[in-house]
Amino acid sequence: MPSNAIILPQQQRSQETQRRLLDALHHCLQTKFFEHISIKELAEHADVSVGTFYRRFKNKESLLPLLYQDFGNDLLQWTQSLEETSYTSLDHAIEDITLETFRFLSSRKSIFRTLHLNARLHTELVDSDKIVDRKVVYKRLAAIFLRFEQQMHAQHREETAGVMVYTLVTTLLDKVLYPNVTPAIASDLDAKAFTAELTRMLKAYTGSR
Repeated sequence: MPSNAIILPQQQRSQETQRRLLDALHHCLQTKFFEHISIKELAEHADVSVGTFYRRFKNKESLLPLLYQDFGNDLLQWTQSLEETSYTSLDHAIEDITLETFRFLSSRKSIFRTLHLNARLHTELVDSDKIVDRKVVYKRLAAIFLRFEQQMHAQHREETAGVMVYTLVTTLLDKVLYPNVTPAIASDLDAKAFTAELTRMLKAYTGSR
């Protein structure tokens, strides 16, 4: 994905057109995979011509960095909402954060799938968001667990918290986004039941249960 694939808008009208096209992509992703969405369809939903699209973007993939930035803002708001929750114990934090991660992934399934796949095909996509550092977000999530580090039966508690975040994000990503392919098929549980089992596993890992 070339870095010059986007012509940055300078005028307000151009900025509004870009926003409409991105909103159209969000709309289409509710019912279709990214690879099945046409530029004509995006233009129609945005109420612009195909020619206008190509004056703004070189191809459909050029919208991905903007979608990634939009998601980054959602991720920050979601993380902040978890940080503002008053957890009473490590068990409570594990139960709620695991469930909320499942809900967050499920509510944005098509967007997550699009970004998850394309970030592996186009690694520069990960660097396209200059505002949200995902590594910092993960550390903030780990810090919530570390509020109760005295309840962790582990020698290296920061490492334990990091593994917890990694485990719940990666396993739920696979189970929610790709339930019928490997490795998700290793467990016959559906995503919701898997989330409950994952909660019990994380509690056991920390030694809280």
